Amino acid sequence: MNNTREEVGEFTQIFNALMSLMRTFIFKVLRVGPIPTNISFIMDGNRRFAKKRNLEGLDAGHRAGFISVKYILQYCKEIGVPYVTLYAFGMDNFKRGPEEVKCVMDLMLEKVELTIDQAVSGNMNGVRIIFAGDLNSLNERFRAATQKLMKLTEENRDLIVVVCVAYSTSVEIVHAVRDSCVRKSKIGDGSVALELSDIEECMYTSVVPVPDLVIRTGGGDRLSNFMTWQTSKSLLHRTEALWPELGLWHLVWAILKFQRMQDYLQKKKKFH
Repeated sequence: MNNTREEVGEFTQIFNALMSLMRTFIFKVLRVGPIPTNISFIMDGNRRFAKKRNLEGLDAGHRAGFISVKYILQYCKEIGVPYVTLYAFGMDNFKRGPEEVKCVMDLMLEKVELTIDQAVSGNMNGVRIIFAGDLNSLNERFRAATQKLMKLTEENRDLIVVVCVAYSTSVEIVHAVRDSCVRKSKIGDGSVALELSDIEECMYTSVVPVPDLVIRTGGGDRLSNFMTWQTSKSLLHRTEALWPELGLWHLVWAILKFQRMQDYLQKKKKFH
């Protein structure tokens, strides 16, 4: 019995080593072409995944989704993508049943606090976490946890991850216009005329570059009120894979598509 376990353990180590070597080779080839500065993910399909796999519990699909987050962030870091934006929980998601909303928010808080423990012990591997959205609408414990995690990781630079919570572009624009007016009024010259740059500086996501590539899972082709202001020149890539099913090859294929369409994307940026 012990010999069998040792053999399984050795096989697992060999398999993991081979997979790591394969990824290194694939990513090296991928880096010959342009790599997106910021990849945004609309993480759709957690509930459908749970139904498809007959998983029990309101948070079952979302727990599977968190596993995908871990792997996708690791892949992006290895590829050399400097920024990743995750659409974790939109304002429209609050319209779901109160029991489901509480379940998902409790799960997110659990993961944030777990990540805090990792940050305290120095196991973040250079990853910085930034939360974006109407954080004031979250409960005090959740809000305090997000602030603590952002503070703990603010010096990390290997990969910057923006987690959009209680977010929608509609709310973001209202917030940006309001803050822009307040800033202008404090200048004291009596003018509140706004420039485009004034609004963009006050957006929740102004701390990171606009996305080059938006990947939506679950087969949808909508942005679902996610960064619609910032993504007018971005490439939207849709995949039928549900978020917990998204893997290495889905990501590689999306980046290859981004590379193939460089001429079109550059012309789009030039003439807008």
